[in-house]
Amino acid sequence: MGRPRKQTVDYFPHFVSTDSRTRFILEDGWGNDGYAFWFKLLELLCRSEGHYYDCSETANEKYLVALMKMEQENISKIIETLVDLGNIDGQLWEEHKVIWCQSLVDNLQDVYSKRTVSAPTRPFTEKQEEPPTPEPEPEQEKPKKRGRPKKSEARPKRASCLS
Repeated sequence: MGRPRKQTVDYFPHFVSTDSRTRFILEDGWGNDGYAFWFKLLELLCRSEGHYYDCSETANEKYLVALMKMEQENISKIIETLVDLGNIDGQLWEEHKVIWCQSLVDNLQDVYSKRTVSAPTRPFTEKQEEPPTPEPEPEQEKPKKRGRPKKSEARPKRASCLS
């Protein structure tokens, strides 16, 4: 029996050698709470199936508030900031109250390249119609193989000129 197929991960890359505009802006506005919010959010997305979090459900929204240990008002402001910075998909947030971070999924491509399940795609995206499959061509006579002919295909023997 194989391992279950999942779209969650136990880790995500936390690059320490690069400057992070997002981190600086969140720290400037909310101090360590801003920093903690961002990385707790990435952790939450990593352990959520499909790497998105649906805040439209009251229980999920309450869990987010409890997890972040912050006031709802500050959480809303941070999420708005993350939308403005392009870290969170603004359309999904506005229309569905869903948190989706495409750059996180992009950073997880190495993980999914080693799995039989593909990386998740943006939720609530309409599937594009597949192009129609071409109709199969009528079977054509296959070319004969080269090599020794079968006995049934062998040439008839010529009559001997010595008889």
